[in-house]
Amino acid sequence: MRLSPALSLRALILASLAGLALAGCQSEEEKRARRLQETRECAGCDLRGLSLEGADLEGARLVGARLEGAKLGRARLKGADLSEVDLTLADLRGADLRGARLDETFLEQAQLQGANLEGVDLRNARAVESAHFEGAILRGINLEEESFSGPGGPHRRSERSHAYSVPVGGALLSGVDLRGAKLRGAVLERCDLAGADLRDADLRDAKLKNANLAGVKLEGANLSGATWEDGRQCAAGSMGECRPPRK
Repeated sequence: MRLSPALSLRALILASLAGLALAGCQSEEEKRARRLQETRECAGCDLRGLSLEGADLEGARLVGARLEGAKLGRARLKGADLSEVDLTLADLRGADLRGARLDETFLEQAQLQGANLEGVDLRNARAVESAHFEGAILRGINLEEESFSGPGGPHRRSERSHAYSVPVGGALLSGVDLRGAKLRGAVLERCDLAGADLRDADLRDAKLKNANLAGVKLEGANLSGATWEDGRQCAAGSMGECRPPRK
């Protein structure tokens, strides 16, 4: 049944009013989330606890923003500028952070399980050792001369038992993809690297003492001069395995 012009106009007006009413009912948090996704620009904003799960924030500029406790699971943050952003306790599980800038970014206890950080430079990120990276893609990351090892804390080793005994723990890196990662001179002591993929990684002079290396893939990895889990030093030219130095 076709509506008369008058009825059609009335229906259009009512629909518009309904839309405005719904927009007016949006919470302040919903408005902030929508505005952020539209502009992808919010430097220095207070976004603590904001729900942005699955949001498309590719290339967003969020320098200095406060995102403590924000829900960013599966969010698209590829190429985003997150410099000086506080991501303490933020949920970034499964997020796409490829090429994101993390200079002076706080990652204190951030949830990064399954996140994709391929090619990210983590040398200037802060509290990296306390973040949860299990199953994350860290392929080609740059952590040369930096550390994944920290003083530990209640959220570390106490979560589950391991076959090895370590009083304090480093980063949780079990099952991570670190293929081709730049880890020369990196401190990975006491880290849980069980099942990690370190093929073709540069681990020259890296410190791996007391790390959990069960099931780690090392084909093509450069271990020249690295300190192995048992404290011995790998011979110069060690590739794919830690060979003892020549006597």
